[in-house]
Amino acid sequence: MPLRLPALLAAMLLALPASAATPELVMLTPQESTMPMARFEQGALSGGLLKDVGDALAQRLGRHAAYVVAVHKDVKPLLSSGRADLMCHVMPLWIDGDYQWSAPLFPDAEVVAGQRDSAPLASLKDLRNKRVGTVRDYRYPRISQVLGRQFVRVDFPTMEQNLHAMEKGSVPYTILSEATLAYMKRNNTALTVQPRLVFAAFKTQCAISPKSRVPFIDINNMLDEMVRDGTIDQIVARYR
Repeated sequence: MPLRLPALLAAMLLALPASAATPELVMLTPQESTMPMARFEQGALSGGLLKDVGDALAQRLGRHAAYVVAVHKDVKPLLSSGRADLMCHVMPLWIDGDYQWSAPLFPDAEVVAGQRDSAPLASLKDLRNKRVGTVRDYRYPRISQVLGRQFVRVDFPTMEQNLHAMEKGSVPYTILSEATLAYMKRNNTALTVQPRLVFAAFKTQCAISPKSRVPFIDINNMLDEMVRDGTIDQIVARYR
């Protein structure tokens, strides 16, 4: 006996993979990200705070979470065109483009780190003309403002590589996030790197594409709800 139309449609939907049957929420993740924000396996996002947030947000929106990993130069074209709906753990000064922004969500700070025997720093001015480990294509507006042309960058692909280069003596100091340094020290007790100056505390946001397939108000309202009910704090606490 032939299936009636509603039953046939239901059978067809069941036969489709979840990603095809369910609309997507596409989150952009910079390739330069390191734990606790992002873990990559064979070039794909496999874990970390950003994935936890994306999975939770997509579930609440009734969507399938999809992740696009991109180098810094591809962030603007992907996000501006709507090929990605949003990118989190970012601030307006860090990226180019005209986006809609969530409220501040993720607490962090910028840190100058050095070896255990390195000299303490009283202020950023103590870094004048010293080689400082930085991440390629990252912006450091506060340091650039203070040091100008005396900010001597030595770029590495990621914060983790940046840190390991300093351990080997390539640079005397390196700049990284407080969350990354704390995570790495917690997971590698042999790491001798110490924070020498915390100079910029902040809370990062999510940038939502003006061409997002999910309306900004829906994404923003759900993120606000995740703040109110403690979901964001619970996710952040997993990596502290």
